[in-house]
Amino acid sequence: MNKLIITLLCVSCFGTAGAQSQKQHSLTGSPCPDFRFNEVKYFRKDNVSPADFKGQWLILDFWNKHCGNCIEKMPATDSLQHRFAGKVQVLLVGYTGSMYTHRPDKSIREFYSGIRERMHVNLPIAYDSVMFDKLSIGPCPYIVVVDPKGVVRAVTTGIKANDMADFLAGRQPVLEKATNRKGR
Repeated sequence: MNKLIITLLCVSCFGTAGAQSQKQHSLTGSPCPDFRFNEVKYFRKDNVSPADFKGQWLILDFWNKHCGNCIEKMPATDSLQHRFAGKVQVLLVGYTGSMYTHRPDKSIREFYSGIRERMHVNLPIAYDSVMFDKLSIGPCPYIVVVDPKGVVRAVTTGIKANDMADFLAGRQPVLEKATNRKGR
């Protein structure tokens, strides 16, 4: 009996902590930061800003070529894009900077081209490092979910189709909070 009570308390506490941690991210509930991606590929436009996505959900999926988890999830993200076409737009944001030198890393372009071919994904991508710096993004995946009005609804490490269905139905899914280099 005591084990059951302790187990229920632990599950209750961890579930509550997960729900609260998402609300604590500094971007959540705020207007999407203003930006312009000037090098966008596999999309109808070569450069985009948040205004281009008003009226639909936007998933900004920040990743780098050293993030195995990011790459592994791309087929599922591609499926999510197809499932919610017209309501949701996924935009990968590939890191072009270098954490170790001051020279840009241009190899991600060829790297993503190989991923598209090998994994049969057709997700648009913006090549950028400015937003990584502006948002202090360190560990990836780092996913920003923006609603049709341009308000950030989540900053997470992953989003699945059932999570997106919750958003579309007006429910807030419990998602793992992503943290940036500042711990926010």
